[in-house]
Parts: sequence; C-alpha cells; structure tokens
Amino acid sequence: MTPSERRPAPGGLVWFDEPAPPRATEQLSRARIVAAALELADEQLPGEITMRALAARLGVRSPMALYRYVGSKDGLVDLMTDEVYGQMTVEQGQGWRDALRGLGRTSWAAVQRHPWFARLAFSRPPMGPNALHLYDAALAELEPLGLDAATRMRFVSTVLGHALGSGLALLEEQAMRARVGFRSDSDLDAAAAPYLARIAAEGRHPHFSRWAADPRRFAPEEQSFEQVLEWLLDGLATLVPPEPPA
Repeated sequence: MTPSERRPAPGGLVWFDEPAPPRATEQLSRARIVAAALELADEQLPGEITMRALAARLGVRSPMALYRYVGSKDGLVDLMTDEVYGQMTVEQGQGWRDALRGLGRTSWAAVQRHPWFARLAFSRPPMGPNALHLYDAALAELEPLGLDAATRMRFVSTVLGHALGSGLALLEEQAMRARVGFRSDSDLDAAAAPYLARIAAEGRHPHFSRWAADPRRFAPEEQSFEQVLEWLLDGLATLVPPEPPA
C-alpha cells in the first residue's frame, strides 16, 4: 500500500504508519523535517509554524511534499513534541524521589529550551516512542513503593504537570511583556509602583501589600521551580506506604 492509499490514522496520530521512503527527486526525510520544525518553532515564543513556512525553510516548493512524511499538521506536532520528550530523563536506581526530581529538572530544562512545548504538549496525546519510554522508566522507579499503577502514574503526572504548567505560565508572561513593552521584572515593578503604593496607603489589602513590598517575590525562575518541586515531592511522600518493620 502506497502512502497515498493509506487510511488516515485515528486522531491524526503519526505513530500508526512508518514514514514514507524518500523520493529520488527530494532531499527530505521525517528526521530532517522534524529538525527544521523545531528550529523554526524555537525562533518564536508560541512556536506557531505553518507548513508553508516549514517548506520554505527546507527549500521545498510545495508544502504538500511534507505530508508524505508526517501525515498531517497534527502528525508534525506529535513528532515535534516527542522529540522534546526525548530530552527528558529519569534518574535510575537512586530511589523514587531522585527519579522524579530528575524528571522534573530535565523537563523544566527542556521547556526552557523549547518554550512552545509547554503549549503543544497539552494539545496531543503523548504516545510517541520517547514519551512512552519516559513514562515507563518513571513508573518502573516507582514500582517498589507498592502503589497501584494508576497512583504511580499520578505521581509522574504531578511532576510533569509542574514543569509544563510552569513553562506555560512563563510563555504567557513573556507574551504579555512583549505586548505591553515590559522587558523585565524591574520594568513591570516600576510601572506598577504608583498603583501598588496607592493600594498600600489605602490599607484595603494589607497581606497583598506586604507581599508586593517583599523583594524576595522576584526569586529566579530556577529557584522557584526547585522549591515547588521539593514541596510536591514532600507531599507525594505522605502517600508512600511505610516500610514494614524488620
């Protein structure tokens, strides 16, 4: 069966079909297309790319040539997100906390390299080979805890959700700053200072005003992420059954 004769994959998932073999007249491959798509997406915050722009980046006359290799625009998103999942790792053999801590840190690092991933990761089911390997490795490290599979997956999702949620918040904040012209926290703080001073003087929201006056509220993103990650791990630890007495 030729690529043009294949039925559309359920949900547009690209994993049901092998990539089409390259044509003699084309210098294309699935790997080359995905690499160019990541490069193009990294050049803009939201990562919104078009097949036409991708074709131009690859030097291809028609965007239709790309569909032989990725199936659809959704198929391209599947491939792009799975490539980023491949940048995440799980610490093995050091206990469940180190495993999930490593998952959180490498996920956060991947989101910072590819800010668009935090948005696209929620748009498609994570069923690619890299995503499945990551989930399986994390679940394996949690198996000695004696928890059921569904609970272990919730442990993994809690940590991944922290990384993706933090990345999505950072992405939206960067987009907001670009729209209104604030380049840094200091710019935003200076613009809001008169309003915050008025709120504090009126005494209507004393707890908020004390927070707004605390310089520690602008902790580095990395420090804030790490702190919340440890809080999450502490919370998950309360769900781990105690070890039986020797």
